[in-house]
Amino acid sequence: MIDRGRRRLLGGFASLLPMVGCGGPEEAIEAGFTVFDQVWTLRFHATPPERVNAAVRAAEEIVEPLYRRLHPWKDGELTQLNRRLARDGEAPVSTEIRELIAVSRRLFDATGGRFDPSVGGLIEMWGFHSNAGDHSPAPPSEAEIDEWLEHAPSLDDVHVEGERLHVSNPRVQLDFNALAEGYAATRVLDALEALGVENCLLDTGGDLFTLGSAGLRSWQLGIRDPRGDHVLGGVMASGRQALCSSGDYQRRLRYRGRTWSHILDPLTGRPAQVNTGTTVLAADAPLADGAATALMLTAPEDAGRLVRDLHLDGALLVTRDGDLWRDAGMAAKMVDLTQPRQGSWQEF
Repeated sequence: MIDRGRRRLLGGFASLLPMVGCGGPEEAIEAGFTVFDQVWTLRFHATPPERVNAAVRAAEEIVEPLYRRLHPWKDGELTQLNRRLARDGEAPVSTEIRELIAVSRRLFDATGGRFDPSVGGLIEMWGFHSNAGDHSPAPPSEAEIDEWLEHAPSLDDVHVEGERLHVSNPRVQLDFNALAEGYAATRVLDALEALGVENCLLDTGGDLFTLGSAGLRSWQLGIRDPRGDHVLGGVMASGRQALCSSGDYQRRLRYRGRTWSHILDPLTGRPAQVNTGTTVLAADAPLADGAATALMLTAPEDAGRLVRDLHLDGALLVTRDGDLWRDAGMAAKMVDLTQPRQGSWQEF
């Protein structure tokens, strides 16, 4: 379930349609910073340079400390919490983690447990708690996976009572990487609005988050095909919107000629086998971030219910067979771009 090290399913700035505003493209200012080897870029429209500088400083001051606190294996707040839960079964918990658990609960319930941030131990067992991209430790054996499943934790074992967290399974190991970008992006956009920024496009290295518009037009965002360099289409977005992706193509385990995705299904203990890429459009950034991962574990025939249950604005899937699926909401938002991939959309 954990979605880490994403490739750019979303084309980011390289795939934006020309940005046209009331004063022309010269009013756009782009700036950014790097956190944990990941580039965050902000594109401002009609924003004074001094406000841009303040906004970028504020963003960096939010993201890096938050990432350090929520890192699933480097020492910090989350790893210390996991150790204490394993030892004592309870611990005080921060507002941020309580909020992440609340979002996770919506996704957990909507997916029947396939989105589950309590299975960090499974991620670690598969070798994905490391800094490597494609790497080649031996995968766990079938016996090891089956043994883990016999005693598997779930979010139902996690109980928040006031400012304390209790677990009824000592194997609970929280990992919020499938939500962290969306959660951090929300904090950044809140800070930008407090500084008086009205129009900004935030690119976290593949996921896109909008504030306001590009002058007189919506932000126009390109979506790349996860199977190559083709374009699936564009999405017009304005106001507070999140366009998030997930895929099985960058962070993988390779061993003796076989390849496994880093997105794991907690119900089987094994990598996702359904889709190769997903894209979600929603106003709620953490929910969009997590839903993109959840859809990686969802067959097209079940995706429509998930989209409705989570009140998403749109979603699309590219299956491992290369089939293209989208819901009516995404179909209404998408526009054709040059050199689209050849293929017919199916609807869910």
